Amino acid sequence: MKKLLFLLMLNHAQGALLSPQNNAYLNQIYVLFEWEQIPEANEYQLQIAENSDFTINMNQINKSILVHIERDLIDWNKTYYWRLRPSYVSGPGTWSETFSFTTGQPLSSSTSNITDIESLSPGITVFGAFFNYFSAAIDKYGREIWNSGLDDFVYYSTNTNGNLLGCHLLSGAENNLPGSEMSFDGDTIWSEPNNEFLHHDIIQLPNGNYLGIVETSSLGFIPIGDWTSLYQGLGFQADGVTVEFPWIGDKLVEWDKDTKEVVWSWNTFEHFNMSDFDQFGGTWTEAYISMHYDWTHVNAVIFDEEESCLYISVRHLSRITKIDYPSGDIIWNIGHDMPSGDVEMGNELGFSFQHSLQKLSNGNLLTFDNGNLAPEFRGTDEPVSRAIEISIENSEASLAWSHELTPDLFGFASGNAQKLENGNVLLTTVGGGGRSVEVNTNGDIVWEGLYNLSLPDGAVYRANRLPGIYPLAYSVMVEGLNEYNGDIGVYLPVGNSNLNYQIHNEGSHPISLACVLTDDLGWFSPQPVYLNINPGANQTLTFQGNITSIEGTNLMTLEITPQNHENKSRTISFDGFTTPLTMIDNIHPATYQLTKPYPNPFNPSTRIEFQIEENYYVTIQVYGVKGQLIETLLEKKMFEGKHSINWDAKNNAAGVYFIVMKIADTIKNQKVILLK
Repeated sequence: MKKLLFLLMLNHAQGALLSPQNNAYLNQIYVLFEWEQIPEANEYQLQIAENSDFTINMNQINKSILVHIERDLIDWNKTYYWRLRPSYVSGPGTWSETFSFTTGQPLSSSTSNITDIESLSPGITVFGAFFNYFSAAIDKYGREIWNSGLDDFVYYSTNTNGNLLGCHLLSGAENNLPGSEMSFDGDTIWSEPNNEFLHHDIIQLPNGNYLGIVETSSLGFIPIGDWTSLYQGLGFQADGVTVEFPWIGDKLVEWDKDTKEVVWSWNTFEHFNMSDFDQFGGTWTEAYISMHYDWTHVNAVIFDEEESCLYISVRHLSRITKIDYPSGDIIWNIGHDMPSGDVEMGNELGFSFQHSLQKLSNGNLLTFDNGNLAPEFRGTDEPVSRAIEISIENSEASLAWSHELTPDLFGFASGNAQKLENGNVLLTTVGGGGRSVEVNTNGDIVWEGLYNLSLPDGAVYRANRLPGIYPLAYSVMVEGLNEYNGDIGVYLPVGNSNLNYQIHNEGSHPISLACVLTDDLGWFSPQPVYLNINPGANQTLTFQGNITSIEGTNLMTLEITPQNHENKSRTISFDGFTTPLTMIDNIHPATYQLTKPYPNPFNPSTRIEFQIEENYYVTIQVYGVKGQLIETLLEKKMFEGKHSINWDAKNNAAGVYFIVMKIADTIKNQKVILLK
């Protein structure tokens, strides 16, 4: 696993640029910028331009944290340059070195039709394309914003941590579509051992293991039908009894996430009756050509943690099966009635050759009914594809909701349906050149994503609406990080002191972080602290330590490991001091707040506000840049709550001053600038 190492032993004026790395080649135009913290900076100015002189299409973004996701300025097939400088209370610092990156080629010709922009469910749409083997993401306007580059990766689904699950094409290999988990950065997180042919789906279980659908085979009979004479012409008995022809079934296989050993499996030949087979969909005619019968063709699997069960979509049996895990017992089958009598409910629902499954919050199942056998099962004039929501209660399956696509969007294979956060449903079909259609609860089309793929060279496999392509993007800033005469670190007064970090989640998914602080002298307990932060939110990470007096420094190291994203772990190191780096060093205990004076810069008066959570003796003083005491503004016991005082500096010279609040052995300060 790669690990990002942030060493905050950096120059006062310049911070290291981290991402995109210099001369990077990117397969996305939503770009994540990251940089190191600069001591005492209260803001950062990020510049992006199309030339190294920053004169062509230059844009500047101001940020108070250490990450920025640019979604508007970047385009395909271009080279960009970027740099950064800090902003201090006294003014801007100097520019960093300049990095460049180049964006690649878009892989799709996607467009979109927007009918009702206010009704769209937010996010981006990721789709996988078979036969030309790529995956891409588009925004609501149909603009491609990410693709899988030259990896020949076909998207199946997304796991809970926001990574992609799918397959990579291995041309010429016996098992040419091995399943894997991949990040949007293009890193392969996990791949299955590829000892058997995996197809259609791979998922990650709550225990961390992976589960996929692989082919398995057994000999079976050739049933009597319109195809009988074809097989008899090849010398087969084809009498519906003689076991003489290879049948291809499916097996669910669970691999240990670490060893990749098979730890659980479930076989259709052991749980389904071979008297059940497709009679109407032409599968026996196809078997005459391929010389094996594609019996079950399981094309989707999902896991329900609450009930500890699996659901599978069995395409060629037009059946959905619920399986107890880990016993493997079939709980029920719903769908088309067949000779075995094993399909106990839902015979009248009429779905056929369905693809994809989603368990909804209300307990219902959502699937994409390809509808190949709609004329036979539902009496339609022609095959019709639809999304259907199935309710299962008291051993009865009923249709809770459905939406039919127009006949020109009939999808004979692939496709899926997804219930979105706002209640809309996204239907994806190979019809119409490959398309996703978003419909609202009334069945009105509010958006269409047109992928402009055509068979046999390309077909959309599945598509899903996701929050974004950066499930993990977070900023970690050390409070009170200062620099003085080349020393960089945090001042921690002797005794009980707090060390604080500000962590911001700028990604599209909630993050869970394990944080461990260690130091050379044992000031802080190395016990891990766990944080859960929602997208767009931030938290203060506080460590309480027992600080002993030293003459030198104490190296402190914070290890941050995101759950399910260990490749995005970070190590942040800096020195701790027990003497101030300056005469008026900063620390930020959680129980005291000294806000930025206003106005600032000012002439001649500025307002100073502070807050204490307990009754304390408070001293507020003004210092000059050389550490000399200028004036004492407050020196008395104050009650808990918010307070304010004014500093009238009409008798002082213009320049930089420091407002310093002292409570017991803790100190806070704010820089102010007096103008004359």
